[in-house]
Amino acid sequence: MSRRSHSIFSGFLALVVSLVSVSHAIASTEAFDEQMQPVLEAYLEIPSALAADRVTGVTEAARKIEKLSRKLDPSLVTGEHREHYRDLPSKLESAASRMARAKDIETMRKALVELSKPMAMWATMSEPEGISVVYCSMTPGSWLQRGTTISNPYYGSKMLRCGEIVAGEGHERKAFHGDKAH
Repeated sequence: MSRRSHSIFSGFLALVVSLVSVSHAIASTEAFDEQMQPVLEAYLEIPSALAADRVTGVTEAARKIEKLSRKLDPSLVTGEHREHYRDLPSKLESAASRMARAKDIETMRKALVELSKPMAMWATMSEPEGISVVYCSMTPGSWLQRGTTISNPYYGSKMLRCGEIVAGEGHERKAFHGDKAH
């Protein structure tokens, strides 16, 4: 390799390294989001069960979230949202602990409001694929779910389609109350 070619290559390599460094310094939640995937999977079991008026699996999922949240490392997040992620693990752990202690469906539904707050904050910023953040003004509370067919965990079969997608997949859709769009 000639001296000129080596110089051009070195300059190009330095440019690539600096661009990669700058892009990572601007904002990166990717590593933290990977840690959140098992938390998300366990969490999704809870609103799904409650929307079906079931409690089976809720306590186990809450305990799993409680345990997994202790392993989350918010220092992996860089950029403008870094501070928002800082308290996420402790908020998840605390809310999951309350959920795990709930003994009946009504108490579980009330605990879901608190568990969903940090999950909705994370999902709104990280935008996991296929996940909708839904809000029910009657509770008031949010939850995460797969897809865009609203399944309200706070009211179950009484008002299954009540809610509005506020972030994520399908967030442009209209609010539903009962079976009618508003």
